[in-house]
Amino acid sequence: MATERVDKGWQAKGLEAYGDEAILGTLKHYGVTTDKAGFLALTETAYPLAVAMGWHDAGWKGTGQFSRFPAAAAEELWRRWRPGTIAPTDVTLALINLIKDLVGQLEGKPDDGTLETRFKVVEAYAQKLPEDPQARERFLGECFGALSDWQEAFDGMAESLAGKHLDGLADRFVAIEESLLDQRRGVSTAIVQAARGDEGGAVNALRAVAMDPSREAWNRSCAIDALVELDALDDVKSATLALLEVAERAKDLELLSWCVERLAELLREDPAMPERFELRERIERIARALGPEHEPP
Repeated sequence: MATERVDKGWQAKGLEAYGDEAILGTLKHYGVTTDKAGFLALTETAYPLAVAMGWHDAGWKGTGQFSRFPAAAAEELWRRWRPGTIAPTDVTLALINLIKDLVGQLEGKPDDGTLETRFKVVEAYAQKLPEDPQARERFLGECFGALSDWQEAFDGMAESLAGKHLDGLADRFVAIEESLLDQRRGVSTAIVQAARGDEGGAVNALRAVAMDPSREAWNRSCAIDALVELDALDDVKSATLALLEVAERAKDLELLSWCVERLAELLREDPAMPERFELRERIERIARALGPEHEPP
């Protein structure tokens, strides 16, 4: 008996129109053999996009309209076999829908009655994210990786809303942003504060985040980046040097590289900096240890 498979109209119909066997049969036809138990085992440590990438790496043979079939199949099987468990793309789609409605608000369009629902859906999802830090990181990596063309709008939305004096919407979006992205905790709030005209207060708030040893390093680095945008270069220097100490103690190469690049930029901005020689020597010493690709120009 021939193996059941989806037909060439699967993209137009959607995979929900096909049975499990047709999806599994198509996967097998193009080089991936799995079943419900095997799929569920994979999803203990991976989300749909990672599962699909694994299938591609295992030798996926599909081309044309079937070149991206693994991603669609992984999403559909997740919904069927892990009911009630959100997938990263669920959050991504909810964010995109919310962003679209908020763009309308920025353009002065009337709310068609969906905005409150958009907010509530995203806020509900934010409460259901994985608690395990590594699982949460993988989940959000897929979520924001799929945000794609909407990433820039997401990043600037709260600030844009505040700039249009849509304060309630700005505060609500900031709460979502900081609940999803730990590295922006306290930072996005301060950026909105600056957008409302209180740059001094924003710099104070960002300085507090950047210098707080109890905070995660990348949260502190995010605050430093925001201080750069507000031209608070003395605070950038002191906060980056403090973070450099953390990176050196932890032997964190990624963080060390970030600090070296940030300090090198400061030297380019202020070549007459009083401690320039000492700082330059330190940067060059660390850069040499990291490798030639990290040496400042």
